[in-house]
Amino acid sequence: MGYPISNETLTYYKNFLKKASPVTPSFHVVLGSGFGQALSGLSPEWILKDQILFSDIPNMISTTVADHKGSFVVYYNEKLNRAIQFQTGRIHGYEGHSAQTVVTPVMLARLAQIESFILTNAAGGLLPHMHAGDAMVITDHVNLTGQNPLIGTNPTSPLTQLEIGPRFTDMGNCYHKAWQNQIRKILNQLGHNTTEGVYLGLLGPSFETHAEVRLFASWGLGAVGMSTVWEAIALKHSGAKIAGISLISNLGAGLSSQSLNHEDIVQTCRLSAHTIVQSIDRFIKEVLTNEKN
Repeated sequence: MGYPISNETLTYYKNFLKKASPVTPSFHVVLGSGFGQALSGLSPEWILKDQILFSDIPNMISTTVADHKGSFVVYYNEKLNRAIQFQTGRIHGYEGHSAQTVVTPVMLARLAQIESFILTNAAGGLLPHMHAGDAMVITDHVNLTGQNPLIGTNPTSPLTQLEIGPRFTDMGNCYHKAWQNQIRKILNQLGHNTTEGVYLGLLGPSFETHAEVRLFASWGLGAVGMSTVWEAIALKHSGAKIAGISLISNLGAGLSSQSLNHEDIVQTCRLSAHTIVQSIDRFIKEVLTNEKN
């Protein structure tokens, strides 16, 4: 089956990157629910160069979820001579799309030779010490969506027709261990209550039942959400480096007296998203500075 990325789509996107920045972005950061306004927290060293909507790229689809604009935004740091790209919002399986379609934005970036990715999301906390607004650095994930972006023929590049990765991908050490520690340290330095744990990906769009939450919590999982796992699988298959952060927007259904709705979750995330983006900013600059030296 492969990814629905045509030669025309990839060429158009690569031309956008070339016009936007003198260098290929070093990092691609996916911003989840509640992160839509958080880019205002970036340090002034990052200069906004250009942005483009998914819908402006040939054969790309738009997202339909509130606070998921669906765009690529490129920033450039003149001092470091490095660029980064933010993906504001994502496509979800519960919108009626296949796993292959959902990972199209990150795989466009990967096929354009971006090597490092940070995946953020809003998630329900499953650990008793968690509170709304906390950050959880993702150490691993469990995919219970029943789908996988690698189902079908092994994905190939539309430009070279070569396989992007192996037919059977080892998903061990999916999330870069050193990056996990570095991001958690920076979040703590910024005073953000932070933990680490395993992210559980479900298809949605309904929230979990109380019985499901009790089951997932008994497994020792850290947070549950409706994204990220397909992106991580596709990126790991391609050989990318990955880090992940869940913004705990609420406790899982039944772990508190709160009834869940998407609007409240987005509002909670907005209060904490700026700090997480600031930590990502600092983390990326540390990584790029070390590479330069």
